[in-house]
Amino acid sequence: MTAIELPTRTGTDLTAPSVMARVRVYAAGLPAVAPEIERAGRLPADVLDGLKATGLLRAALPPALGGVEMTAPELTRAVDLLAEGDASVAWCAAVALNAALAQVCLPPDVFTELFPEPDLITAPVLPPTGRAVRQGGGHLLTGRWTHASGITHADRVMAGFLTPDGSPAIAVLDAAHVRVLDTWHTTGLRGTGSHDVEVADLFVPDRHTFRLVPSAPRREPLHLRADNLALKMAGVPLGIGRAALKAARDILSARRSALPRPGVPADLAHAESLIGAADAYVYATLEKAWAAQAAGLTPERGTAALARRFAHHACREAVQLLYDTVGTAAVYTEHTPLDRCLRDLITASRHVASSEKILDGVGDLRLGGDPASPHL
Repeated sequence: MTAIELPTRTGTDLTAPSVMARVRVYAAGLPAVAPEIERAGRLPADVLDGLKATGLLRAALPPALGGVEMTAPELTRAVDLLAEGDASVAWCAAVALNAALAQVCLPPDVFTELFPEPDLITAPVLPPTGRAVRQGGGHLLTGRWTHASGITHADRVMAGFLTPDGSPAIAVLDAAHVRVLDTWHTTGLRGTGSHDVEVADLFVPDRHTFRLVPSAPRREPLHLRADNLALKMAGVPLGIGRAALKAARDILSARRSALPRPGVPADLAHAESLIGAADAYVYATLEKAWAAQAAGLTPERGTAALARRFAHHACREAVQLLYDTVGTAAVYTEHTPLDRCLRDLITASRHVASSEKILDGVGDLRLGGDPASPHL
């Protein structure tokens, strides 16, 4: 990838608008290297360097730690812009932002010990599939975790485990101490390198573990709330959808005088309406929820999850329609991103945060239930 020229970043020049501007410039160069990212199965070093230079990886952290505290709508739009360039880059960026969970839940001195630089990359595998045995001032941790997105370039791993008393907790590990298993041979999102990882009897001091609650009574910043950090994943299908729409429109415009059938323009317009509806639903919901929280109110639970799921499924429908509408040209992966867009969306929509269980959970909420899902 040709290096992207960005201004030298300092700890004082980062603002939400400047990060967004950098992301736009960086994302514009991603389509040219997207095939390389997929073939490599990881983010190449220059792609990763460019991502760090945008400032996005520190955007959820407070200014005292070199961050920006961008809002949930802003973080989602940044991920959205990246996904329009390359979905694997967007996915890795989105999950890396979850390092901010540790900032909420760990004492400040411990967080800075673990994250001396705010741009360190984190691969979160939060389901508590590890097990721990007490030893001295910590635990011996053993376990295997799936879908460690970004592990091929990660500095830290946040791994969920069950404590000896059966309660869930999260350990922050040096990525050099985990074994990466070559398992990520998938339909799409191949560039995320989301392999399995494992450790055996790894000692983790207590101070490097936390539960998803602050370690001491303090106001939890809106920017770092676990539910707000989850919202940004809606940007992935929206960006993929727009990339596919642009590619299809370019192909069909070039052969407008010889379209394969009369319904092609209508199908193109239908796909655009699906993507536009998803975009409007996601951002209207995010802005409303953010405004409510900023005013000290509690937004309606589940609404943003519904919008996120709708975005995944509406954009997948749109991209499948575009793929079919373009016809045989869509299968030439070196000439159009349509095939990759469709495969990336199929894979992204398998994530639990956009599954059918979202509908069950929100429906239960609306009928007076109280489902425990963290994705609502």
